[in-house]
Amino acid sequence: MTESAAQPSLSPFVGATASGSSAERFARGMAVLAQIGGAGFDLPLRKLAEVAPDLARFTVEFAYGDVLARPGLALPLRQLVTVASLLAHGRAQRQLHYHMNGLLNAGATPETLVELLYVAIVIVGFPIAVNAVALVREIFHERGIVFVPSASALGDGSERYAHGLAAMAALLRTPAINIAALSALAPDFAQWSIEFEFGEILARDVLPAPSRQLAIITMLATVGNRDQQLQRHLAGGLSSGLSVEEITEALMQLAVYAGFPSALNALTLALTVFASDPLPAQSQASLLQPASVVPSATHAERMARGLATLALTSAAAGAAVVASFEDLAPAIGRAIVEHAYGDIFARPTIDLRTRELAACSAFAAVGNKAMETPLRVHVNAALHTGASQQEIVEVLLNLIPHCGYPTVEQALRIAGEEFARLTP
Repeated sequence: MTESAAQPSLSPFVGATASGSSAERFARGMAVLAQIGGAGFDLPLRKLAEVAPDLARFTVEFAYGDVLARPGLALPLRQLVTVASLLAHGRAQRQLHYHMNGLLNAGATPETLVELLYVAIVIVGFPIAVNAVALVREIFHERGIVFVPSASALGDGSERYAHGLAAMAALLRTPAINIAALSALAPDFAQWSIEFEFGEILARDVLPAPSRQLAIITMLATVGNRDQQLQRHLAGGLSSGLSVEEITEALMQLAVYAGFPSALNALTLALTVFASDPLPAQSQASLLQPASVVPSATHAERMARGLATLALTSAAAGAAVVASFEDLAPAIGRAIVEHAYGDIFARPTIDLRTRELAACSAFAAVGNKAMETPLRVHVNAALHTGASQQEIVEVLLNLIPHCGYPTVEQALRIAGEEFARLTP
């Protein structure tokens, strides 16, 4: 056994640096890594160096020495970009835990970290945010952070439409165009986008507008295939005060955390936005005419619908769902009941059994770590609303041509465990 294997050391990949320039890159990378990782920052690298010394060296030299050490984006914003990207992945939980800590080590506040979960709700979905709540709770416990969630400033909810129009005007250059395009095809979706996406979530003022836009841009670029939305938020990022250099640096950083194809695709879109003639931000006054502002359903009305739907689908206690988030992000719990169950799942156009089977298919198709618990929940909900075990299996088998055998095998394993748990 070598000395490095007996006592993990950085020497296996330090010695592999072939030139002075590599040594300089390595030193830069280690300096940035120390800022992000805090005490014990090099422990993961030491373990990695035991089996893959070159990969450990590449990580330090390229990811930290070449990319994160660049001066065009402040380190707290770089860590915000990293956390946003890893959230959007939904499959790199150890790295997400490490870099959530790193965001705090770089000087961000606990409120910033929690607020990224709210952004994730509307950009990449509730399961991603809910899955990350446990990580944030664990980090706060480890660091001795006593977190007190801020109270909602949105009142009884009846002004959500107005808040949404104002947030759209602040975050996007041409919000009226977006509203009109959505309303022609799916008016309910357009209303939810105004009231919930922008009115409840993106209207929150915890994150400065440039930071919020940078997080949104990062999440959209990471998941890919969201070109129109990404272009809108790239333009909105410029209007919010982000510089071309800051956006470029953030997208270059995706080469590390989302891969070169994602970074290249996003940068190609960014070039078209940077080269376009700047459009003046549409004023809030032009949108908030009396005829444009409609009263929104109150929180209480939506909560009542959501609780009723939740009882029908899962026999779950809505109060327990809300209470489970009270220590960290109470609005997430309320939004699950009010928006997911009260606004969407309560709609009568398709029956609850069909909705739950569709949910099983969706979670199984995504197939990342963050979707495993929701898949279990909705397998049980499908059974509760009248679906048979064979119907659930058939829905999962239907995914084979679209998602491949490994994805379906994983989903079948989870469904089988839930079936066995319910069998006397």
